[in-house]
Amino acid sequence: VHLDELSNRYAFCDPSGGKRAVKRTKARSAIVVVAQDTLSRFFVLHAWGDAVSTDTLIDTILDVQEKYQPRVFGIEANAMQSLFADALLREARFKGKKVPIRGIHQTTKVNKEFRIRSILQSVIADGRLFTQQHQIDLYNEISSFPTGATCDIVDALASAIALAPPPRTRRQRDGEVDNLASYLRQSGAHPREIEKRIRALERSRV
Repeated sequence: VHLDELSNRYAFCDPSGGKRAVKRTKARSAIVVVAQDTLSRFFVLHAWGDAVSTDTLIDTILDVQEKYQPRVFGIEANAMQSLFADALLREARFKGKKVPIRGIHQTTKVNKEFRIRSILQSVIADGRLFTQQHQIDLYNEISSFPTGATCDIVDALASAIALAPPPRTRRQRDGEVDNLASYLRQSGAHPREIEKRIRALERSRV
């Protein structure tokens, strides 16, 4: 898989994730960008966490948006974090940049660790999560979750994946083939052309 060819990209920023970490660690923010392929595998393009000023965080988000061009850039918007999303929008407009921001209100009705696990468990168990060798902080957080000192980046990872559409069922995939074949038949396509187009569609899923 060539990562540059994967256009279904989703980003998420937790502007104050470190506030939920243990007291001996500094408050820090986290940004993760994932790309989803046709098999609903997720490739982590960017994973970052650090304690920075608001201005630096905004600049970092704008840089990430420009580099990776995600379809959606989720920003945690619980409580005071909604003010950060507003500040980001104002700064983006001031600099003439477009960021597809979506404020995400994380539910407080379930435990955060349970929420993260419910999103990531099947993705990891099915072998659908791919990280890069240099993403050491993310790897360490995944390996030590949920007892590690921090889980800012892994939380942002789960939230980014949650922005992507769910995997298509076998029935949905078969329906795509049936619809294509029906359309081609109605348009008068030759059976060989129909077979060729169907094979191309099936290969695109691999």
